[in-house]
Amino acid sequence: MALLAGAFVFVSCQDGDWDVPEGIPYGNNSLEAGTPVTIAELQSKYANVISSDNYKQITDDLWLRCVVNGNDYGDNLYKQLSVQDETGGIIIGINGSDQGAFMPVGQKLLISLKDLYIGGYGNQAQIGGLYNGGLGRMEISEWKKHVRLIMDGMSEALAFGTIKVDTIDFDANKTMAQQAGRVVRLSGVTISRDGTPIIAPDDGSVSLVSNCVNRTLSGGNAGSKCVLRTSTYAAFKGVAIPTTPVELYGIATIYRGTWQILARTQSDLTWTK
Repeated sequence: MALLAGAFVFVSCQDGDWDVPEGIPYGNNSLEAGTPVTIAELQSKYANVISSDNYKQITDDLWLRCVVNGNDYGDNLYKQLSVQDETGGIIIGINGSDQGAFMPVGQKLLISLKDLYIGGYGNQAQIGGLYNGGLGRMEISEWKKHVRLIMDGMSEALAFGTIKVDTIDFDANKTMAQQAGRVVRLSGVTISRDGTPIIAPDDGSVSLVSNCVNRTLSGGNAGSKCVLRTSTYAAFKGVAIPTTPVELYGIATIYRGTWQILARTQSDLTWTK
């Protein structure tokens, strides 16, 4: 955070006007926009690869303009970044921590996709690198070669339209491409309280899947196959589960037909406010 803050110290001041710096100490400041592609177009282009849980290297010179809507700040998105544009959302796997320090929610990104890999994990679309012969997280050094942080006030060539972190009401009947990777709101849902009735206990009272607890969501707009997925390392793992229906927010992801909602921080669990 100190490094990022320092970037704003080295600005020029001429006749009292402050300029936004273009030399941000993270990523690749030499990247310039190439052939634009939207997230919806990207998922359509590689639909067969994603749906078959396969992977493919992106060989076309494609560039994605997007905004961060979820990071590891609350320790529930493990080595993952969630981004969206006006057409959809997608998960990016990065083998590095503390991403929220440089890429907070709302941060605009310019991403060069050429040579990165895209595919599916449990039918969830992801961008990353190769790991053990399959799609995994790219090394953070590779990620920094492919991303540039975009600040408001940069040169016209880099600036792009307003993309904001919007929230949509969850609809279990919509397709993955319409909701996955987006921030969703679930209203009037009941969270299962089996075992120790806190979000993510690690005392053996509930089953863990990859150090995560899946709490079934029912009622409201949850649909029939929807869980709140929380890491036992999440900063809010000890939040008590209420007995009454609640409203909550999170990143919608999917795993083999089941919607997995990933709360980003405790603020997404609205009853704790």
